[in-house]
Amino acid sequence: MSTEAIQDLLTSSFESQMNNQHTSIPCIVISVRDNLSGQMVDIQPTINQKFQDGTVAERPPILGVPVGFPVSKTAGMTFPINVGDTGMAIFSMRSMDAWKAGNGRPTTPLNFAKMDKGDAVFYPGIQPPGMAVNNPAKHVLTHDTHDTVMFTNLGGVEAEMRLKANGSIEINTSNQPVTINCSDATINAIDTISLNAPAMTVDVANTTWIGNISQVGDYSQTGTYTLNSINVNLHVHSGVVSGPSNSGAMV
Repeated sequence: MSTEAIQDLLTSSFESQMNNQHTSIPCIVISVRDNLSGQMVDIQPTINQKFQDGTVAERPPILGVPVGFPVSKTAGMTFPINVGDTGMAIFSMRSMDAWKAGNGRPTTPLNFAKMDKGDAVFYPGIQPPGMAVNNPAKHVLTHDTHDTVMFTNLGGVEAEMRLKANGSIEINTSNQPVTINCSDATINAIDTISLNAPAMTVDVANTTWIGNISQVGDYSQTGTYTLNSINVNLHVHSGVVSGPSNSGAMV
C-alpha cells in the first residue's frame, strides 16, 4: 500500500471518529421537565448534519439535559426557560449518567463513552444576532446596551433592575407595584431624597422627624395636635371676646 493510500486511510478513519465526538453546539429547547424544578430540559441541536453526498439531516433531540444556572448550594440566579429558548450545549468528556443520579460528589462512569451526545449540559443565553434580547427595540422599557440589566417579561409587563453606566441604579416596572419586605430599612442620601406621586399613604405607628419641615399646600389633620407640649385642641386663650372685628373703628 502506498504512502498516499495509507494517509488517505488514516484521514478517513480520523474523520469518521471525529463524527462521533461532540464538543459544543447551539440548541433550542423543545421541552421543559418538571416545571424546571430539577433544572432539566430536552433540547435539539440547531445545526444540521451535512454529508459528503450533499444530503442534510436534522440532529436528533437530546433528552434529560441539566441546565447550567449561575448558582451554588446557597445562592444564585434562576429564571424561566420556555420551549423555543436557545443556548449552547456542552458535552462532557465522560459519561454523566452516574453523576446526574448522585449528589455532585465524584462518581464512576457507567460506561466508556467520551464526548457522547447524551452527555450534554445546556447553558441558556446564546442567540442568533437577529433574535438577541439586548436589542433596545425588543424592550417596552427604555433600554441602554451600556447598562447592566436584570429583567423579566421582555416585551410584556416588564420589570427590571438597571445598573446605569453612569453609576446610578434604577428599578423600573411597566406600571406595576414594587414591594420591599424586610425587618429594617435605611436610606442614606448625601444630598436629597425625592418622592413623586399623585398620592402617598404612610402607615407607621410612630414617626419622628428631626429637622425643619416646609410645606406647600393644605394641611388636614384628624386627631390630637400637640405643640411645645401644649394640646392645641384643648388650649383656650383667656380674655378674648368673640364678635365682629373692630379693626378700623374709631374710639
